[in-house]
Formats: sequence, C-alpha cells, structure tokens
Amino acid sequence: MQQAYQAIRIVSEAQTIRVGLSTDPDELMLRELCTVCASLSGGSSNGVKAVVLDFSNRVNISSKDAGKDGGRPQGVAHPPGTTRVPTGVEQACDAIRGVAHPVLGVARDTLSPVACKLLLAADFTLVAEDARLIVTGKAGEGKDVQDTRMSGANAARLRYVTWSAASGDMNKEMERILNMLREKSAVALRFAKASTRLGQSEQLTSLEALRRINTLYLDELMRTRDAAEGLRAFLEKRKPKWRNS
Repeated sequence: MQQAYQAIRIVSEAQTIRVGLSTDPDELMLRELCTVCASLSGGSSNGVKAVVLDFSNRVNISSKDAGKDGGRPQGVAHPPGTTRVPTGVEQACDAIRGVAHPVLGVARDTLSPVACKLLLAADFTLVAEDARLIVTGKAGEGKDVQDTRMSGANAARLRYVTWSAASGDMNKEMERILNMLREKSAVALRFAKASTRLGQSEQLTSLEALRRINTLYLDELMRTRDAAEGLRAFLEKRKPKWRNS
C-alpha cells in the first residue's frame, strides 16, 4: 500500500485500510481504485479486518500518508449529480466485490450515480441521513428498471443500505462498526465473505453453492490456527487471541 496515487488517498491504521474517494469519481480515480483493490489480495494484507471506502466532498483523512494537500482528491472536474458515466465503472465495482476482506462503504455527502454504484458494491454501507443517493430497482412486473432518488435515512429504512446516521455522528458510527469487525478473526471474516459471495453467485445453483461453502468450511477454515483458537477459547471460557491466520 506504499504506492503513490494521484486521485485517491489511503490511510492504514488499526487493522483497517481507509480509502478516500470523491463523491463523483472520474476515470483516473476508478483506475486507481481497481489497483488498490487488486493489491489487497496479497499476503501482506492478511491481518486487515476491513476496508473502508469513504466518499466525501472533502476527504477528511488526517494522516501524514494523506499528502501535502491534506488528502483532497485530484482530477475531479465534474460536480456531483452529472450524468457523465466514466469508463471502467463496472470493472471498479467488480474489483470492490473481489476484495477478500469485508468492505464498508461510507457516504458522507450526496453521491453521483457512479459513486452510488461503487458504494452499493460494498458488503456493508453507512450513509449520512441527509445524503442523497440514486438507487436502481424494478418499477414492477413487466416494467423497466428505474432509478430512484432518496435520502440516506430512507435508503436505510428500505434496506438499500445497511446503516444511516446523522452527519455529525458519522465518524462515531463508523468506528462502532469497525470495532465490531476488529473483535473478529481476520481469516474468519475473509471466509465468511467468501461463503456469502458463493451464496449470491448467479453462476451456481443453490445446491452447488451449498457444496462449495461446506468444502470451504471443512477443508479450509477449520484448518486455520484461528479456528483451533476459537474452539479452545470457547471450552476454556475466555476471549480468543486471534492470530488472523
């Protein structure tokens, strides 16, 4: 994660990796996001508990790693809400889904249609109550897909996003969510995500997905050191000491 990026800013801290993104990503940002996601498949990221995609009009990541410009993304020439659709959007969404670690998408401000696609590719989502999103859903049987604009509060109520919070409470709520993940084994989180993705796969039948998940559990997860530690901790009635492997 030491590579220098022009459009995005990254901070690695407390077993998480936080990626600062614009509310209206351009093609450069999408390409760099794909590169970041690909780099997270290496062994050096095995101890990571979560990846945060933090969408904001101003990237409020304060770290020496954020660069001299204070972490503000460069090269974003279009205001939120434009109909411009950069190339590489679907590739970026696939890259987000392909990250082995849990991905939390955080929207602090109103998002462009492109940013909404990226946000909803994450495993969990936290959106400010007054932020505006564009979600895509079925208009009804036999009708075309339609886009609907809604607030973050309504998106959470209708289960388009996982959580919503007041703008002033976003950092506190994000830390609450991340702390829940930090208490877990990193390797167990990766296997949980992998099994969830298998269950959602459109290329597999339900029976095939179940067989693969069973194999993942018995042949891979249960052979990890954390699986053994979890069982020992349960029998000894103590908190586990995860090795994340």
